[in-house]
Amino acid sequence: MSAVTTAQPSGHLSTFWIDFDEARNAVETIVEVAHDDPEERPTCIVLTGQSGMGKTSILREAQRRLTEALPEPADWGEARYQPVLRTVIPSSPTSLKINLALLWKQGWPIRTNTHKTADFKVVDLLAAQGTRLVAIDNVHVILTASGVARRDTLDAFRFLMSAGNVPLVVAGLDVARQIFADDVELAFRSIMLRLPLWEPGEPSQRLIRALAMGMDMAEPEHLAEPAFAERIWRESGGVTGNFKRILHWSAKVAKRHDRVLVAHDDISEALQLFTPYSPD
Repeated sequence: MSAVTTAQPSGHLSTFWIDFDEARNAVETIVEVAHDDPEERPTCIVLTGQSGMGKTSILREAQRRLTEALPEPADWGEARYQPVLRTVIPSSPTSLKINLALLWKQGWPIRTNTHKTADFKVVDLLAAQGTRLVAIDNVHVILTASGVARRDTLDAFRFLMSAGNVPLVVAGLDVARQIFADDVELAFRSIMLRLPLWEPGEPSQRLIRALAMGMDMAEPEHLAEPAFAERIWRESGGVTGNFKRILHWSAKVAKRHDRVLVAHDDISEALQLFTPYSPD
């Protein structure tokens, strides 16, 4: 339900956008927040969903659109121009690690004494570099640490938004949604977006058709037929990334057997390569 990067049967990577409602809503919400004039209390968008649902691709698409919509001004000067700052924070966080990771993404050299002013340097650079949005991926990793580290992380996010006067997007597993909801101040400032699992029937058929077309597979309508689509949905657990893997490797298996059109036997052979999906 989002942009996905796929390996085509030929082995080349291809990125394409699956413009379905949930993905479009998430991207447009992120882009609109970044276009808002700075407010006293900038917004935080919490984007959650199971691993493989396309959260990272949504952040990437939002960054692409904002970079295109906010080109570097002709009279910008010597400062590095960075309208969107997108990063992943190391696990076991402290606010120092968060700020050092952001400084690194901002192109600032990390020295032995950088930690003394890291938080203030980050917010100075946000203004100097024209940053309109900070996006942090895999946020559940740093939010599921100890209680002290979690509080430190949330406080660092508060400082980043308030002192930096910039909206924040965090993406991760569903546990992140609950953690933000339990923090009264951040919950009040947050927009919660969740990517649901794909349902069987027509929604999964649309996804399979779009994926197969984007991957240049033979006869996408053939794979979207109910007999194929129901099986692929069942084996995928409704996760976007699993649909993609099943289709990609089924095409590889078919190619091994000198076939262009994927058959049920190809899907069966491809599924032997994966760990069985478990909803638990």
